[in-house]
Order: sequence, then C-alpha cells, then structure tokens
Amino acid sequence: MNTEFAAETSSDQPSPFALAGIATTYLALGAMGLALAVAPGYASPIFPAAGFAVAVMLWAGPRAWFGIWLGSLVLNLGVAGLNGDLSPRTALVAGGIACGAALQAWVAHFLIRSYAPRAWQAMEIESDILRCLVLVGPLASLVSATAGVSMLHAQGVIGVQEYAFAWWSWWSGDTLGVLVMLPVSLAVLLRKTHPWRGRLATQLIPMSVAVLLVGGAFFAVTHWERYLLRQTIRNHGENIAQLLGQRIIAHHESLAALRRLIEISPDMSFAQFEYFTRITLKDNPDIFALSINPFVAREQRPAFEQSYARRTGTPGFEIRERNAERRLVRAGNRETHVVVGYIAPLEGNRPALGYDIYSEPIRHAALDRAMASYASTATAPIRLVQENRERVGVLLLHPAYPRNSTPGQEKSLLGFAVGVIKVDELVSIATRSAMVDGLVLQIEDPGATDGKSVLHRSPKDTQPIDSAYAWQTELPMADRVWRLSILPTQGFIREQRHWQALAVGISGLLMAALLQVLLLGTTGRTAMVQRKVREQTAELQAKGDALAERNAQLDALFRLSPDGLVAFDAEDHVKFVNPAFQSMTGIAATSVVGKPAAVLDAEIRARLEAVAGFGGVAGFFLDKTAPSTRPPLVLLQPRPVVIQILGFESGTPGGSRFLYLQDITSATEISRMKSEFLAHAAHELRTPLTTILGYSEILLAMEVDAETRREALDAIHRQTLWLVDIINELLDLSRIEERRGKDFRIERIDVGGLLGELLPRLGFDSERWPLALDLTTPAATVLADEAKLRQMLQNLLGNARKYSPEGGAIRVTTIAGKGRLGIAIEDQGMGMSPEELARFGERFWRADTSGKTPGTGLGVAIVREILILLGGSLDVSSEPGKGTRVTLWLPLAAGEGDTSASASG
Repeated sequence: MNTEFAAETSSDQPSPFALAGIATTYLALGAMGLALAVAPGYASPIFPAAGFAVAVMLWAGPRAWFGIWLGSLVLNLGVAGLNGDLSPRTALVAGGIACGAALQAWVAHFLIRSYAPRAWQAMEIESDILRCLVLVGPLASLVSATAGVSMLHAQGVIGVQEYAFAWWSWWSGDTLGVLVMLPVSLAVLLRKTHPWRGRLATQLIPMSVAVLLVGGAFFAVTHWERYLLRQTIRNHGENIAQLLGQRIIAHHESLAALRRLIEISPDMSFAQFEYFTRITLKDNPDIFALSINPFVAREQRPAFEQSYARRTGTPGFEIRERNAERRLVRAGNRETHVVVGYIAPLEGNRPALGYDIYSEPIRHAALDRAMASYASTATAPIRLVQENRERVGVLLLHPAYPRNSTPGQEKSLLGFAVGVIKVDELVSIATRSAMVDGLVLQIEDPGATDGKSVLHRSPKDTQPIDSAYAWQTELPMADRVWRLSILPTQGFIREQRHWQALAVGISGLLMAALLQVLLLGTTGRTAMVQRKVREQTAELQAKGDALAERNAQLDALFRLSPDGLVAFDAEDHVKFVNPAFQSMTGIAATSVVGKPAAVLDAEIRARLEAVAGFGGVAGFFLDKTAPSTRPPLVLLQPRPVVIQILGFESGTPGGSRFLYLQDITSATEISRMKSEFLAHAAHELRTPLTTILGYSEILLAMEVDAETRREALDAIHRQTLWLVDIINELLDLSRIEERRGKDFRIERIDVGGLLGELLPRLGFDSERWPLALDLTTPAATVLADEAKLRQMLQNLLGNARKYSPEGGAIRVTTIAGKGRLGIAIEDQGMGMSPEELARFGERFWRADTSGKTPGTGLGVAIVREILILLGGSLDVSSEPGKGTRVTLWLPLAAGEGDTSASASG
C-alpha cells in the first residue's frame, strides 16, 4: 500500500473537533435526506448520511462511531421536536435509531476490511468497485433498517401494517445513500492520496445530478400517489353528493306536488289527502310524515277549530302548543298560527293534529324565512322519537298560496306543505350502493346552534381518521346549506397505497450503482483513455478540416429553414436534423443522429396522439418517382402540433433520403374552430326551431281551443324572436370579425351624458330593478363608437336584469383610471362560481343552464370583440348568490387626465 495513503488513513483516536465535524456533517446530510421522507417522516428514500458514515468509518477507524451516533441522535431528536412530540419516549427511539446507524457503519467497516481490504482504497477496477458497493450497500444497510423500524414498532410509533413499507423505505434509502455518497465521501476524505487525485470533480457533479433526479422522481411519484388517493376520495364524495342531492330534489318535488294540491283544492277532505300521500310515503320510507299546516289568523281561529273538528272527526279539536313541561296544552291567543291540519300516516301521529308548529322556535324561524322569501325552507336539525329511539330529522316547508292571489301579500297565504325527513334513512337509501368500506360520511348543518350541527355520521365506530385527506362539499337543502364530509380512515389509506414509489426506488438503486461503477471505472482508467485520445486526435483533425467547410454550408441552409428536415444515409441511419425539426418535435439531435430510422420512429411514436396511423418513416418513401405524402400527424410533446410530412429520395449513388416536415397546426386549428362554431350555432338554432316546428304541427294536426291556440302561437312567437336574436348576434359577430373595426366611427363621447340618456330608456321596472347611476367622473369623455358603446351597455345591463330574477338594485358607476375610464355595472343577482367565471364570455355559454333565463349566450362575446377593437378591456368579479360586477375599460379622449391616484378595476 502507498505510504502516503497509509499515513492518511491510519488514526489512533479522532479528536473531539473531528468527532464534532463528523456529527455536524452527518446531521446536515441526514436533514437533506429527511426532506424527502416517506410519511410519517421516519425513513427517507435517499439518505446520504449512511454513505458518509461508512466512508468516515473507513477513513478514521472504528472509533469514529461516536460522531456518527451523536449526529444521528441530534437529527432524530430534531425531527421529534419539529413534530411537537419531544418526550422521553421519542428520546429513547432517537437513541435506538442512532445505535442502529453507528452499528451499520461498523458492520460495513468490518465487511470491507474482511472481504475487500484493498479494493476500497482505489476503486479502479470494475470487479473491486462492485464488491465494495455490494458489501457496504444492500448488505450492511440491513442493520439500520431493521434496528430503526423495530424500535419504532416497539414504541408504538408505527403499526404492524406499516412495518414492511417503512422497512423497505428505510433500507432502500440507506442503500441508495451508501451507493451515492460512499465514493464521493472517499474522494473528499482521500483527495490528497494518489489514487483519488482529480476524481472528486469528476464524481461530484454527476452524482449530484443522480441524487436530484432519483430524489425528484421519488418525490414526484409520492405526490402523484397522494394526488390519486385524494382524487379517489373526491370521486366517491362527488358520487355520494350527487345521490344525496337527487334524493333531496325528489322530496322537494313530492312536497311541491302536495303544495300545488293545497293551492288547487284548499278544502280537500282528509280521505283525499291520505289517498294523495299514500304512495309517496310508501315509496319514501325516509319521509317520517307529510302534513298540511293551514295558516290561521287570530280572528279565524274559532271557525278553523270547528271546521277541522268536523273534517278530522276529532271532537274538541283545538290549536295546541307545548308548555314548559313539554305537554300539549291549548295554544295561547296569538296573531297567527301554523297548525297541523292533516297528517299522514295518521297512526302514531294523531297527537300532532292541531299542534301549532309556529309556537316552537326552530320551526318558527324556518316558517318566518319561508313567508319572507315565498320559497321553500328547511328547519335546523330536530330530534325525532321513532321506533323507541331518537333520530335526527328536518322539516321541509313549502308555502302555498291561492292560485289567483298576488305573491307577497301575507294575507293570501293558505298554509304549508310539510315533510318530516329522517336524515339517517335518507342517507342510507341514497348511498346504499355508493358507500365504500373505510370511508366515513358526515353531514353537518353549519347554521345550527347549541352544538347540534351534526346531522349524520356513518359508520359511527371507525378506525382513526386521517383528516389530511378529508373531502368536503356543500349540499343545498332548501334555503340551508349542509356540509358533506368524506373522511378516510387509516385502513382505507393503506388499502389504496400504490407501489410506484417502490419501483422508482429500485430503479434509482440500479441507476446509482451503475453510474458509480461507470464513474469510478472511467476515472480509474483515465490515463489509458488519454493516450488513446492523443493518438486519434491528429488523425481526426485532418478529416475534420476537410468536412468543416461543407458542413458549415449545409448547417447554414438547414438552420435557416423554417420547416423541419431530416436526412438519412444509405444504411437508413439518421445523418442530421435541423433546428426547426428539433423545435417542432422536441426530439433532440443527440437522440437520433447516427442511429437507425427505428429510433426516430420510436421517438415520434412516443409523442403521437394516435399511433395507429403511423407506420414509420419508411412509409413516406414508398413512391420512388415523386415525394410521398401521408395524412398529417398530431404530436403532443413538447407542445401540441400538427405536422405534414413529405418523403423524397435524392437519387444519388449514396442513396440519401430526406424527410420534409411542415407545421400545419394553425391551419388545422382554424378548420377545427370553424367546425366547432358551426356545431354550436346549429345547436342553438335547432332549439327554437324544434319548438316552432312542434307547436306548428300541433296547430296543423289538431283542433284546439282558443286558449291553447293562443299559448302555442305565443310560444312560436317567443322562439321566433329568440331565433332572430341569435341570427342578429351571429351577424354582429361576423361583421365585427370581418371588418375589424374599419366601420367604427371613433369620436369623443361624454360618458355621463350617454348614461343619463340611455338608462331611462331601458324600460326597467324601477321597483324590481332600481337603477342607480354614480358618476364619480362626470366630465370624462372617451374615444369610442357611440353605437357600439350603446350596444355593449345594453347587453351588459340586460344581463344584469336577466340574471337577477328576484330583483335587486343595479348600480352603474364610472371609475377613473390611468389613461382610461371604467364603467362598472353591478347587480345583486345569482352571481357565478369561479368555474363559471372562467367561462364568462365564451360563445353560446350561459350561466343559467336551466333554460329559464332567456338569451343566446353571445352578448358578452360581442362585448369582448368590440372592446378589443376599441383598445379597451373587460374586468369581471362575481360571487354565487351575491351578484356580479362587470367593468368596461375604455381609453380616455386626448386631453383627459387621471382623476384618481390609482386605477380601479
């Protein structure tokens, strides 16, 4: 052994300073490794500190164990501290893991000294390199993985189910860390010895890249697996939410039918009521009861009690309420009562007859909301006593009014159609085919008080919940919004675990081992390679000079071409590709040049949208007399692109062949957009035409009464007007896109004067949609086409009215900006969700897909096109249920300055 080498590697006892340095370095490398730790954070897929520990043990001798132990102890105590779990138990675990780390380094030292005493000193021959890496990598790494994971299991940190996965992650991390860091650490520690001089720089950069690649791949796959898990839970949740929503809608429809029956026949008998509700109750076991609750004013009470005593066959029928002892007593004399008149099933519910639900606070609140909104409402959770057990339920309330009454007048209220819903039964029926073992379903009413917000939770007895993967959504229930939560158990998460990370770990181990062998073998034989290179350099230089000029000329031609070019030699190998080809396909020249055409085929296939129609580049050379073309190809990488390929042969003795690639993405996209636009237009035109055709066929084929005829003609007239609107707006869009503003008459427009003239002429119902005009910049003028500006304002104000069906103020405000003026139109309508807001302005897209709101879906598209040509812009903000604010930004006329310090919008 070289004497210099022996002097460097023999040490009686590391100094305290050296031990501190060992511990600090181990701590730093360990922290880097744990940054990629597999949950719950006890094992890393790449642990460089393990390789450093073996190297320092070989360099400094077995007495370096204390520095390794100390570094591992501090590292694991730090992990516990960061997790907020620093305790005697975690300190014991940290000490056990530190002992495993030190023991692993000692075992590796023993194996190397016993079975490869000289191989590790230089690592120049491939067989020596492999023997060292196997001894200290996969074999020695068994020690720390077994000791550490067993300690965690013994202390109850991980369970039996997680043991195998944690052990594998730990062992693969230590093995990979040894394979990567051992040669690098030896190159640092032994850099002054002859065999290792100059090898540090050669190894450090490639191995750093290897660590980043493998670690990045593992990190990405781990996050992808977590994404798949969250997506699985989300899919289950969305399915359950849809089923529950459908069930709730069905109940609303049943109550709506009962409400309409009340409005049509308010004096029905109990037999008629019982007959009507019989099938509904039979088909919906989650409906506890259905009732008709008349609205009774104080002066109507005597007559009402007499009437319902006769109707229900209940002598002494009276309006009742519960007293402080929860007993039913005669109700006090109040202004109004909402009384259970009829109820089904009657058996078991007879005591409820005459009960004034307006006397109970929860029901009272829901009734007040229903009377105020003239719409259905739901109560907060209530307790139902049924089948000798308590259940959670809610009341659905649908107000009923006489058919000829005016909504909004309290005196016209007939009463309520009421349904008592058993929440647990509703959930069971709706989700019986959708629930999955290991998922907990919970429904809450956030608006409930007194700690009674949980409506349902199933199953109740479950394994521990992992809230990090919980999924929530909102579930509308009349005027209330329930919160649906899907909570996965740890058992469910274990069952959903993917093993792609395992494959990545194995691949990383193989790649790191191979890379180390290649690097070490290459650097060990550097002298021989250098000699060979010097001999060949002179020979290659002469040939290179002869080809340089010709290659320079060809390179210039190919680089200047905007289209892709590929050349093949007589053996069907790729000779060269130009930059346009590389940019177009994302295939690097180094990947295909000098390689068979099959390699190029594989690269193209990897990027194709559909490989079925691609038979390889050989298919483009079938015709020997003329360039051969085939259908275009669609590549997805590095960006979606459509290319047309032509193949032709040079006819020279060398048999050179060429491929010519042209990017036809723009032409293809234009064709697709035209087809898509025609499809949308045809769909929108077909809807009114279908209605017109249907009603006209009825009028032609049948004899109908005058009222029916009038309704049919009215529908035909409305649909015709809609058709005219669609055609007019399509023509507007066509003219705007064709003329690109050439027919615009740009002039100075007084915005305040225009708004003051336009708003009164819109004919809005001032009580339902009061218009408010706020001119913060009354003297501002803009450069625009007045007719187009009017059209934009009318479109947006019309939208504000249409999407505020319940009414509400519409506010028009001017806003000063830097060199421009904003006109903001704000309504209090239904608003839009973020997903809907992203599609605002698309052609034929409408926020209301129910068909109740008239419109073509082209108005905002026209506004956007006009604004682009005027040099303006459009800002939109919206919240569901709160309204929408749309701001038109137009350039100020010359001479108009800023009137505010900053722009709004």
